[in-house]
Parts: sequence; structure tokens; C-alpha cells
Amino acid sequence: MDIKINDSDKITMTHTGLLPGKKGKVIHVCFERKSKDTDDYAEIVLPSRTVVNSRGFDEGELAQLQLYLKDQEQNIIKNAKQINHDLIFKL
Repeated sequence: MDIKINDSDKITMTHTGLLPGKKGKVIHVCFERKSKDTDDYAEIVLPSRTVVNSRGFDEGELAQLQLYLKDQEQNIIKNAKQINHDLIFKL
């Protein structure tokens, strides 16, 4: 079986390190997808999985992204702990 993935089907995920939030540490996770007319974007905060910004993703897709984050939350937190923002801001 040969599966072709179009560029419009590819979603890139990036995230911050641990950042101070109102109720403790948070991680901002961004999803980006290039489409024909626009660049789709969604920003979701962990651990609450609250969508804080979205453009181009429909409600069903946002729900899927939130489910993905629920499943991958521990891995993302582990990776986020390795990011040292103090060092980045000194550059």
C-alpha cells in the first residue's frame, strides 16, 4: 500500500518550555499547517488543553489535537523541562 501525504496534510507541532502561568507552570503548544489559501494555526496550553488561538482548524480538528495532547502530555512535559528559557533570552 502506497500512502501519499500532501503538504496540506502535514501538521507541524512546536512547544515552549515550562512557563509561569496564573495557576502554575504551563506549556504553549503550537500546531501549524500550510493550506492553499492560508497558513492554519492553533495554540493550545498544557496542562488544561485550552485553545488560546486558532485560525483555519475546525472544531473537530481542534478536538483531535486536544486528544493528541492528552495522549502525549507526559512526553511533551518531559521535553519542555529540557528547554532553558533563561539561556535563550540571554543570547
